[in-house]
Amino acid sequence: MRFLIIIIAFLVALSCEDMETVIEIEMPPIEKELVIECYLEAGKPYRLMLTETKNYFDNLDECPFVRNAIVVITHAGQRDTLTEAIFFNDNCDPNDIIPYGFWPYLNHDSTRFFNYGSNTLCPHDFDNSFTVEVWDTTGRFAMSTTQFIPESPIEQFFSDSNNSGEYYALLSTMDDINTTDFYRFVLHKTSLTKKRSNGVASIPVARNPKFDRTLDDGGVFAGKEVTTASNYRFKSGDTLIGTIYHIDKTYHDYLESVGDAQSANASPFGQPAVVKSNIIGGQGIFAFLSYDRDTIVVP
Repeated sequence: MRFLIIIIAFLVALSCEDMETVIEIEMPPIEKELVIECYLEAGKPYRLMLTETKNYFDNLDECPFVRNAIVVITHAGQRDTLTEAIFFNDNCDPNDIIPYGFWPYLNHDSTRFFNYGSNTLCPHDFDNSFTVEVWDTTGRFAMSTTQFIPESPIEQFFSDSNNSGEYYALLSTMDDINTTDFYRFVLHKTSLTKKRSNGVASIPVARNPKFDRTLDDGGVFAGKEVTTASNYRFKSGDTLIGTIYHIDKTYHDYLESVGDAQSANASPFGQPAVVKSNIIGGQGIFAFLSYDRDTIVVP
């Protein structure tokens, strides 16, 4: 009987040899697109990050920035051409770039590198739209248009505890019943900036919030107080910075789809997610940042 089991195992092993055949699948070439990320703030300089999409098997260490492009933001007939940030040694190492968004134009809410910018301050204008246009050296062209929307003031911002001494934070704003509205609620702890490793300048850290949620007024909040709250994750003495962004639908959909894409990449069983963009001829987002912000200390 033991001998028979050995023979069967040997035959099974032989039959599995053909199962190790390597199958090569040819991936069709994908044309790379321009990626624009540009957030406008009234009274702040124009800043824009320009990169391009990568294929799945591309080297992630390759230059992330699109160099030597023509970038123009137009408002009320006035065209402003953004200049490229300075690179040490004229290379494309992210560690060698002097990025826009840092001192003296530190921008807490746009915390990625910005490789194009100008000293023109974005006007506070409800009536005229803003357009961005980008031409690169290979002939690619991308553009988008956005409109200023007013901020939505914070109605309530407080924290409360459970029996274990842990605290949650609540943020709310009043919804306008006459419009369809979208919101982003964000909580940061302690500060929006931190000192660089050399201790010389501050750098923004607002891209790592403790709480971040997008909402629309839908059929629940229309004309009422829009409220959301974190879980119990804070302690007495914590400094909390609460921000409510009043955003348009395109930015809302972009944020939601980016979150879906990140979740899909983290799971081998997740369905692929498409990032929703408002860029014509490319990918990314062009939007206004209209927000109200306040700070509390957990009691």
